[in-house]
Amino acid sequence: MELRQLRYFVRIVELGSMGRAAIDLGMVQSALSQQISRLEGELATRLLQRTAKGAVPTEAG
Repeated sequence: MELRQLRYFVRIVELGSMGRAAIDLGMVQSALSQQISRLEGELATRLLQRTAKGAVPTEAG
């Protein structure tokens, strides 16, 4: 787990969208999604509920 992954996660939750967070962080959405997937894999739990309207944290998130 890296501190930047946690920062990415927090920004997604703050903005409610993976796409908006990617723009805000100056990265492409696929790279951001990959980082969150790695974080979820390391923690062995889903942190975000991805929907058509955005992303919201799960109970674990």
